[in-house]
Amino acid sequence: MRRMRDIVRLPVIDLNSGERLGWVKDILYNEKDNTVSGVIVEKDSLLTHPLEDMSRDDIVSFGKDSLAVKNPEGKKISGASWSQKVGNKVFNGEGDIKGTIGDIYVDNTVQKVLGYEISDGLFADLMKGREAVFEENILCESQDVVVIEGGSLS
Repeated sequence: MRRMRDIVRLPVIDLNSGERLGWVKDILYNEKDNTVSGVIVEKDSLLTHPLEDMSRDDIVSFGKDSLAVKNPEGKKISGASWSQKVGNKVFNGEGDIKGTIGDIYVDNTVQKVLGYEISDGLFADLMKGREAVFEENILCESQDVVVIEGGSLS
């Protein structure tokens, strides 16, 4: 299991040319089927458009130190973005706030979204750590709110 936060800001390397294309600015994912759609790459070049969408199909691997791509087509992709989801409020089924989204968990191949890391504030995070809620415990979610079942996180 990986966190999206660890992927953002990784360099993007083209395996055909060995060229560094830029770095990962954001990650897009489909909230309906919880799959990663692709990444937004901020290019290093001043002469071209500074942002480029890169489909998950163009990405060969998400390494620890870089993201490897082959034959990037620059197709337009859509979905929810990591940067817009982090900081959104999380409520339980009784309407009590449980915290905010601190990060998003994905599988090791970065294809499937597994759940969210929940922050209950700096002091609580330091005392008991952040908690996790996985997709099977989510009752519903919208663009800016997530509702989880019951009063406890798993």
